[in-house]
Amino acid sequence: MKTIVKNNLSDKYSKGTIIIHWLSFLLIIALIPTGIIMADMEAGTAKLNLLQLHVLVGIIVFVLTLVRVWFFFRHKRPSKLETGNALHNKLVVWIENSFYYILILLCITGIATIVMGNIGEALQSADASLLPENLDIPPRYAHKVSAILLIILLLGHIGGVINHYIKNKENTIKRITP
Repeated sequence: MKTIVKNNLSDKYSKGTIIIHWLSFLLIIALIPTGIIMADMEAGTAKLNLLQLHVLVGIIVFVLTLVRVWFFFRHKRPSKLETGNALHNKLVVWIENSFYYILILLCITGIATIVMGNIGEALQSADASLLPENLDIPPRYAHKVSAILLIILLLGHIGGVINHYIKNKENTIKRITP
């Protein structure tokens, strides 16, 4: 029989971490559909506008992620949640840490796609005619795979919060809300 562990939910993340967490969440939710929509668009003004938005929001997420990594080492964090299962506890930590790696990888592959795909000039000059017709380069595929991994992690994270609430009757969201 599984042991139900009661965690200290009054132990919270820092205000800066909380703000970055939710702001990043909202921005990532905006990035997902823009990336999916752009993948099937023909080169043109609409694609360029969406690409400019995607790049701007992506850069903001990158900066927020770097600041959050800095917070990770500089600010006190709440104790790790106990689930009553050692493997599950390790999975929770693995998912949390993987977010940092995947977000940084996404940003690096996005920048590499812009550079290697010769997209920078089109973005800077706002000239859709400079967009390549076919963007068949490795960083773009790495960016897509990283995005899929991020979506899986995001779903796992949300599922874990729901699962923890159902099984342990604990609202873990309290730890990451002001």
